[in-house]
Amino acid sequence: MKKYLVISIILLISVIELRADVKPRFFIATAASGDSSGKLAEPYLSYFETKVFNFLKDVYPCVEISSLSTITALLELERQRQLLGAGDDNAITNIGQALGCNYLISLRVSVINNKALITALCLDVKKVQAISRAMANVQHGEAGLDAVDNVSKQLIDGLKKYEICPFKGPFKIHVVSTTKDKQTEEYPVYCNKIDGIYKKEITIDNSSNSEWNLYKRDKYSTDGNVKFTMREETILEEQNDCYECTSGRKGGRTYYKKTLSSADVQGLSKDSEQYGIKVDDARIELTFLDNDTYTILIKAASNKGDKKEKIEEHAEGTCDNIQPNNNSINVKADVPLKQLLGPFKGNAQDDVLTEKSTIKNVDPNTKEETEIEYEFNLTKGK
Repeated sequence: MKKYLVISIILLISVIELRADVKPRFFIATAASGDSSGKLAEPYLSYFETKVFNFLKDVYPCVEISSLSTITALLELERQRQLLGAGDDNAITNIGQALGCNYLISLRVSVINNKALITALCLDVKKVQAISRAMANVQHGEAGLDAVDNVSKQLIDGLKKYEICPFKGPFKIHVVSTTKDKQTEEYPVYCNKIDGIYKKEITIDNSSNSEWNLYKRDKYSTDGNVKFTMREETILEEQNDCYECTSGRKGGRTYYKKTLSSADVQGLSKDSEQYGIKVDDARIELTFLDNDTYTILIKAASNKGDKKEKIEEHAEGTCDNIQPNNNSINVKADVPLKQLLGPFKGNAQDDVLTEKSTIKNVDPNTKEETEIEYEFNLTKGK
């Protein structure tokens, strides 16, 4: 019978590893050591486990918690069912759910020479990384119970840098960019015993408008929509009184070129996959820092939309004349978004993260003016 139970548990662990848990899951393990083979430390453990359980559920209401005592009871129930010939799939499922976890909390109490060493550790199971620690070394007795309270609280406080209960909610970001610039180059030239001038003028008039309406569904999933419009116009005018032809002859020539581009794009692309299903190419990443602040990185990509380009060009002069012509090109274009916002005041244990503001920037090199309006209201999962 014992062999059957062991095989069942191994199979269940395999199934759990393939299962995508909806809620974050914690497993609490306890251990006692020290004098009298840990008998002096054992009375602390039930109180310790209860304190950590209550603190955890209070701060992170979305989590599911199981413990060594839970698994022991479930295994004993299954053993009794097997002895009676009444084992069923429900009992097997319960054991499997108890074994699977995202985070492991280890609570240990050791009593030696009337001193109680109380330690707590939380591990991220997937990363095999400690994410919170707390400990106290106090007098055995009432001081030990007080220390259990403090260590339990410190352990849970240490998790405030981690998005354990995923934040969910709307995130809007509106980006408007404009570039208006005029570049002029002018200097004297001389040819054919005549003084002349070289003059080039480039006029740039660009604008774009993108509205990203996103919704953060969980820690790794974001969906939504985007509307993007763009217009770019560049005019090049050139006068060269000493333009050099292929033959070597020099003379006057004027050149004109106007490039006008426009685009209209809607919708997020769906090139990404999650659990084998095509999903929107969007991600909102929260990073919580040590000083009770956080940043938000928004990454998204649009569908491919229509981009039209029209070119007008002509030239007149000594040589290399170009008859007035209009050329049009239609291509597909998409729009990326990668924007880091913050830091903002808050941590992963807040119930709500919300901000609304506007950022204005001017690129000193390109003269591009950008205005970013953003607003979000993210609520911690229950």
